[in-house]
Amino acid sequence: MKQYPSIGQATQITMPSRGYLLCSIGRTGSNLLANALAGTGIAGRPAEYFSPVEQEKPWMRHILGDSTLVDGLHKILMAGTTPNGLFGVKAHWEHLQHLGMSIRREWNDPQRVAAYESLQSRFPNLLSHAAARELLRSRFSNLPLQATAYALLRSRFSDLRLIRLRRRNMVARAISHFRARKTGIWYQPLSKGGTVPGEQAPEFDLAEIHESYCLGRFQEEAWQLFFHEHEISPHYVVYEELVADYEATVRRVLGYLGLDGEQTFIPPPRSLKQSDALSEEWEERYRKLTAEAGI
Repeated sequence: MKQYPSIGQATQITMPSRGYLLCSIGRTGSNLLANALAGTGIAGRPAEYFSPVEQEKPWMRHILGDSTLVDGLHKILMAGTTPNGLFGVKAHWEHLQHLGMSIRREWNDPQRVAAYESLQSRFPNLLSHAAARELLRSRFSNLPLQATAYALLRSRFSDLRLIRLRRRNMVARAISHFRARKTGIWYQPLSKGGTVPGEQAPEFDLAEIHESYCLGRFQEEAWQLFFHEHEISPHYVVYEELVADYEATVRRVLGYLGLDGEQTFIPPPRSLKQSDALSEEWEERYRKLTAEAGI
């Protein structure tokens, strides 16, 4: 089980003065890094506070009570802050978008719906990732919602830093995302012993995996555009490096946050790497089929 912070954990402080965002998309190591930072006890309690999926779950209701996401923001800041005054939040691209929508109270965007419907309507005939990015960029080249969310967060901190998680192998990321979505298994604690009893592997689906790849590439580029427009130079963390050299990578992040990266205890990973031989087989199959299709 994931360990989520609660409002009671942060009652010894008022409001944080410093904060950071783990800027990521799904399946890029954000859980691994967030758990490591939270486990130090001095690097905030980063969790998915702005995720639309998490808003009505018990852990978030425990934090917010009867408040909305925006009205209860001060409660979230307290819950995500360690006693040294450092706040952390894990923010996927769509989480920042949801916070912006909550601030502006814009819940229905016909262009956004049309963009996804158009994308989906062209599968399974396979849309090239370049065409998919162009389709989505025509709807999302303007980033007002993310800008609104970022402006609000900056107004709450004298020092707000951004950490950018990336994954070099975006095909492997797409396959991981597809499998997690189909099985409902997004996080696998070490106590599980490597496999989930009774887990049924989904059937390989080229169209859906390709869609996940296209959308992942778009979100990656959207983050880059966001950083460019706001003149942000984030601290980069590469998934493959985090997995290969976990402790050293976490220590570099602590140093970036102005913490003692050398003396701090780094907790061991709490989750298993979920890719396996089937993932590798599917990646080879995907690359072969998309090459044959000329995409």
